[in-house]
Amino acid sequence: NNRIYTTMGRKSLMAPDQTRLRIEAMEEQRSLRRTQMKQARVDRAAEEQRNISAGNPGDVDFIGLVRRWREDHAGMARPHRHGTAAAAAVDGGGKND
Repeated sequence: NNRIYTTMGRKSLMAPDQTRLRIEAMEEQRSLRRTQMKQARVDRAAEEQRNISAGNPGDVDFIGLVRRWREDHAGMARPHRHGTAAAAAVDGGGKND
């Protein structure tokens, strides 16, 4: 988008000004965002169908958060303290069994 400007009777080819460059950059970023959002909608619909097929219908975002949390925390579980005094205090110490 170079324009021809007249400067003191001479024609010169000048680069677009900074405002025009910024506008073009913003348009390109907008186009990229729209493409990414379109792909995200397609991915979300596919994930929803996978969840339904797996017998797990529901909120796709929440199910995804739980899945990612489980992946991030895999192998971090600690064994329960069954039979200890602390466990007995927490679960009522066997009262009303």
